[in-house]
Amino acid sequence: MKNQKINYPFLVLSALWLVVHIFLLFKNGIITEGESPKYIEQAQLFLSTGHFSSGNFWLYAVQIFLLMVTIKLNLGYVFLVMVQLIFSLVALWCFYRLATTLFSGLTGLVCCALFLLNYPFHEFNTFLQTESLFYSLTVIFSAYLLQTKTLTTRRGFIIFLWLVLICFTRPTGILFVPPAMLFLFFRFFRTISFSRKILITTFVSVVFLFFLNTAIGSGGELDFMLPFRDERIICGVPTLPYFRDLKTTENSNSLYGLMYYIYHNFGQFTRLAFLKSVAFWGLMRGYYSTGHNIYLAVFFYPLFTAVVLGMRYWFTKASYILTYCLFIILLTWCTVILTCDDWHNRFFLTISPYLIILAAPSINKLFSKFVSDGNERPA
Repeated sequence: MKNQKINYPFLVLSALWLVVHIFLLFKNGIITEGESPKYIEQAQLFLSTGHFSSGNFWLYAVQIFLLMVTIKLNLGYVFLVMVQLIFSLVALWCFYRLATTLFSGLTGLVCCALFLLNYPFHEFNTFLQTESLFYSLTVIFSAYLLQTKTLTTRRGFIIFLWLVLICFTRPTGILFVPPAMLFLFFRFFRTISFSRKILITTFVSVVFLFFLNTAIGSGGELDFMLPFRDERIICGVPTLPYFRDLKTTENSNSLYGLMYYIYHNFGQFTRLAFLKSVAFWGLMRGYYSTGHNIYLAVFFYPLFTAVVLGMRYWFTKASYILTYCLFIILLTWCTVILTCDDWHNRFFLTISPYLIILAAPSINKLFSKFVSDGNERPA
């Protein structure tokens, strides 16, 4: 049996990945604060009673059940962090394979270096929260989906299982369903009749809206009107010392309730939508250190420019990949507008790998003179 060629670029990336996570572990240790206690509490509750305190925690079931295994077998929280780190490394490999398949080895190396230098994204690997696994699973899934060249029953079933897994890791996993369906639709179903396209689109839309409405009304701590009542731009940080008198329905935790609010409170909604958008895309926070804000600006603002410059390539060479990435970005942005932005930019970090993918044509063009083949290879 012949020895396989050693992938030296990925060895370099793995070493950088190791350095990043050794630094984060020394800096943070294992973080059991923030949102971690509620998942630990729910894991202990389920072990003792067989149920969660409210139905919405099923939408975080993957992390909670891993915590249950950790607690039941007395493995310690190091075990869970190791699981998170393994998936993080697998996500890096999948991201590298995707970037090199679409473009070149050097472009893939640069894209993954940017992926690793996005340290807030990887910082959650030291937290006992859902973000680490969620980020890794979505990257692994997206890399698999975007490299799918033929759609078979087996691959379709694998895609379905991945989407289910993501949806039960974090509620926002449901936002990956429409982009995945659109990707498959434009990539593989271009030859089917217009009437069938309408039928499939209608069916998928109804199913998605049903599950989205169920997720919104799943109870627990979810209150979709709260950010509007005291005008929260950042979640958990009211900008008013009182609740505004809004026109809402009795069941505001529903799609109808949100649409009713928007229609009857349109002025407030548009003003808050603008402020949340500024927070979402601006990234910088008054409570961050000057150094951290400079890092965010220097790292992400040129990336935004590279994304814009790369749009023409995606439109002409691989519009289905553009559709997938843009819909993930737009749906995440809309979710922030309909709720609030996160204190630590967690919602934005979800879309950061897809910004790097969309920036890849610009990166490839910049480094093309160093690439031997120099040819883009759209999936």
